[in-house]
Amino acid sequence: MAEPAKGFLTAPPPPNAHCQRIDFEHTKPAFPEYKNLCAAVIDDVFAPEECNELLRLAESSTLPQRSGGGGGGGGGDPAAPPVWERAMINIGNGKQLGIDHLDNQPLVTGLAGRNKSYRLTRLNERLRFLKYEGGEYFRPHWDGFYTTPDKTEKSYFTVHLYLNGAGEQDHNEWKKAMKKVGTSGEKNLDTNGELLGGATSFLEGFNEKGRTLRVFPRTGSVLVFQQNDLMHAGDPVLRGTKYTVRTDIMYQRV
Repeated sequence: MAEPAKGFLTAPPPPNAHCQRIDFEHTKPAFPEYKNLCAAVIDDVFAPEECNELLRLAESSTLPQRSGGGGGGGGGDPAAPPVWERAMINIGNGKQLGIDHLDNQPLVTGLAGRNKSYRLTRLNERLRFLKYEGGEYFRPHWDGFYTTPDKTEKSYFTVHLYLNGAGEQDHNEWKKAMKKVGTSGEKNLDTNGELLGGATSFLEGFNEKGRTLRVFPRTGSVLVFQQNDLMHAGDPVLRGTKYTVRTDIMYQRV
């Protein structure tokens, strides 16, 4: 990967950064079956110019990975820790979400973690830069746990950093674009246009036509969610290009 500008990401996080846990019981539509599962959106973790610099670094490299499988985060590109230190600061090293320690939480760790305790150690330093230009999307799935080669750490949460996007999208415009793409056979209405589609969608199951809660890409925001039992998918990009960075929150048994 190309080298970042001197001093990149050494400044404190933007003062307006804030973390909002997703209350699945009261979302529209509601997902009462997910009421004890953990997901959150942290807005304004990175300033737009910082996201642009990350985009420049990704596009200038031959390494960044395009859309791929939805499993654990073992692959990807090595990158400097400050990228994810910023994200960690904004979730209070996991304390704001109550995920800094996992004590007998099989809903997060799976049954193998019953009656066991884990502490948050770090964010996986291997980043996956993902680029979606149309036609790429993830089918409904759960993310897999990533275990380090020495088997001392395991991931239990996924982190997505959105490098572009305006946030909430017009539902009617989205539906019309979906229909147009479906009838025309085009994969993308305008790769240079404003981003439309590309949401991370939480689902009730493998049925993509059932209840759906969409988290739309917003420049500088971060989506954090547990990897166990939280069914989700990646919506197709209908217009524009979507850029994200993905990694994992790592834990060690104590």
